[in-house]
Amino acid sequence: MGWIQSSGDRIRATLKTQFITGLVIVLPVALSGYIFYRIFLFLDSLLDPLVTFVVGRPIPGLGVAVLLGIIFLTGIVATNVIGRKIVSFLEGGLTHIPIFKKLYTAVKTMLEAFSPSGGKGFRKVVLAEYPKAGAYTMGFLTQWVILDGDPVRYASIFFPSNNLYIGVQAFVPESMVRETGIPVEEGIRMILSGGLGMPERLPVVRGSEEVYHDH
Repeated sequence: MGWIQSSGDRIRATLKTQFITGLVIVLPVALSGYIFYRIFLFLDSLLDPLVTFVVGRPIPGLGVAVLLGIIFLTGIVATNVIGRKIVSFLEGGLTHIPIFKKLYTAVKTMLEAFSPSGGKGFRKVVLAEYPKAGAYTMGFLTQWVILDGDPVRYASIFFPSNNLYIGVQAFVPESMVRETGIPVEEGIRMILSGGLGMPERLPVVRGSEEVYHDH
């Protein structure tokens, strides 16, 4: 009877492996689809009253299309000289509202980090010996700084957690920083996946001294 039990164990192990494999494939697709669906409904509901007022009845998806059009037109306006002046004027007025100022500034700074046109965003994906020498942590270089009375140059690096918007900002000596050839978008994906999307070989472009002279 031992061979029957052994065959049963192999069948159960095979079924378990196949189920887990299918779950790993189906669950991310299902969760992504559900999240996308909820976001779609939320965005569509923002302008649903306006659509109903203009058209006379709610039209699924039209609110999202109108919202995307507004965002696109705002981007067009904000990328020319006159548009930037208008945006700066409006921002100046908004930042005079005490409570709104803190919220608006925090959200704007966070979004600028991922903006391809912003000058205050993440510059490069780097590896830094942090929190201790010999242990490399992936982070995003924001700028280089010099401390008064200290001849050493420091890299201002943001080390995010796996939810990206929360993390630690640290000043790391340039001798402990190495630039990678990884695009910022790819670095974000690697961090969000908890390192599961990490390649076997990380492209390290050059040392920190040359990185500094690029800026």
